[in-house]
Amino acid sequence: MTLNKFLSAKLEEMQKKNARFSMRALAQKAGISPGRLNEIFHERRPLSDHYSNKISYGLNLTQEEQAVLSGFVSVRAKRMTSQKILEEQEMRMVTSWEPYAILNLMKTDDFDSSTPWMAKRLALSEEKIDECLQLLESLKIIKKKNDRWLRVPEQFTTTTDIPRSVIVEGHAANLRKTTEVLYSVPPTKRNFTTITMPINVEKFEEAKQVITQFRRKLCLLLEDGPKTQVYNLSIQLYPLTDVSESQSETQGS
Repeated sequence: MTLNKFLSAKLEEMQKKNARFSMRALAQKAGISPGRLNEIFHERRPLSDHYSNKISYGLNLTQEEQAVLSGFVSVRAKRMTSQKILEEQEMRMVTSWEPYAILNLMKTDDFDSSTPWMAKRLALSEEKIDECLQLLESLKIIKKKNDRWLRVPEQFTTTTDIPRSVIVEGHAANLRKTTEVLYSVPPTKRNFTTITMPINVEKFEEAKQVITQFRRKLCLLLEDGPKTQVYNLSIQLYPLTDVSESQSETQGS
């Protein structure tokens, strides 16, 4: 199957649900110019990871379909956005919130490369800032040019076999920061919401996809225009009821 046939088929599926969902509507939802989207659709422009993610959001693709679309990313585009595989020791650092905060601080309009400035903006010690900078530089995620730190235009990812303890450690670090923010940041500058609901567990995977789509849409919204602050979005969806009994019933059926 060609890229054109795959995208056309997905667009037709969307149009069956909503006859008004045109190519222009897709472009608007995905945040891509109609001309650029048309070039990608007709394979006159190579598909990159950047546009693959935007089109996946626009077409509400499942994770499996996203993987198929990613398979059409051109070799040249893959080289331009080469992904770096991180070792477990590096993951223990990068899965914490501080390096990601520094990377996104670099995208703010008033970014200053000095360690004291970054430490003050993120309420971290200068030692912690330097530690994160050294790690990010060693991974070639950032580089220094004319005494200014710059992000390297590449993406990085983790392997699918990261030890569970490392992932849990990263989530725990984010939760600790969330608790700190809850007590230290006024409500006008944060948004904490909670809802408790009875659920149909058969729709849990679909719910996770909805959350993924929401995250992408919110990111596109908030990164549009002047960028002056670095925010973190955390969404938790977990059972309050004891699932052990239902799991044993499923295993025994």
